[in-house]
Amino acid sequence: MKKTKIAKAIAFAIAGAAITAGSVSTASAASTTMYNLFHANPNGVGVACAPCAAGETDGWVWGGVADSTPTGTDTIQTSTPTINTAPGAGWVGTAAANKTPFGYKGGGTLNWGLEFTGANNTRTISNADSIATYGVSADIDSAKGAWSDNVSTNVGVAGGWRHDLDFGLFKTDTTGLVTLNASPVGGPAGEPVPAYGFTIFKGMDTSAGSYNHHGAWNTTTNTTGLTANSLPGGGRNLPVSSIVAYSIGNVNPSTSAPGTNINTISFEAQAGEIYTIALGGYRNGDWNTTSWGYNLEVSQVPVPGAVWLFGSAMAGLIGFGRRNLKAPLNIA
Repeated sequence: MKKTKIAKAIAFAIAGAAITAGSVSTASAASTTMYNLFHANPNGVGVACAPCAAGETDGWVWGGVADSTPTGTDTIQTSTPTINTAPGAGWVGTAAANKTPFGYKGGGTLNWGLEFTGANNTRTISNADSIATYGVSADIDSAKGAWSDNVSTNVGVAGGWRHDLDFGLFKTDTTGLVTLNASPVGGPAGEPVPAYGFTIFKGMDTSAGSYNHHGAWNTTTNTTGLTANSLPGGGRNLPVSSIVAYSIGNVNPSTSAPGTNINTISFEAQAGEIYTIALGGYRNGDWNTTSWGYNLEVSQVPVPGAVWLFGSAMAGLIGFGRRNLKAPLNIA
């Protein structure tokens, strides 16, 4: 049987999409993880720890409170681009120990960075990856209530506490769908396993002032949509308009019932853009409960341009078919 014109066109479109998809999927892929070593090695270089410093998950970038000098202020000194002088300070995976990922010059804290090159990439941000890749331990953990705290005496409403909120930077050279999947590591036996919430911004913080990380944020957990409450604050200048993906918490502050995009979230990353990923524990404990580390698996699947061409071709073919169906009615 001969193919009709529409069947031939569909076959051609499918073949074109398949060829393009195949060419994309065979591109060589590589990834680079970067870790802030502040508060990272209390037990010695290369010693696994999750978390790496009890009660502390902050990744100070430019300077701040040394491990041996706890204070009540906990604000950074300045955003002068010099190496942190506190014990275990500095970065691995960047151009040099005193270089931040992607030239970051903002205030506040930054825990890690990740860069993808090529298509179909997957990499896990974790303390184990830091040890395996660089031979040093990294402080990859977050308090159980950092994204949304269920201890009403602390926050009072459904919301988070930014003290132990982790921040990372992500960049890719290939446009595609990025999926983040967070899972807990370690923790005492019998203790409730933490879940994780996300807020993802296009761009990175460029504020030059000090960062006050002691304070409530996310006090509506996005249940009423994105508002100023969706921002971490503390001096960071990431606007609401830059949020590209986010979790939504349960409206009851005293329950760990799942919300939306909890533990797993996806967003479309544009080639060459930098994204800020904020994540923290969701409803399984207080803001200072940091007895669990986390693994964050980041994967990306490119969206071939031919797929969109195929969609356009199908739309045109549907119109073509409809016109042919109507033709006999016009001939009578």
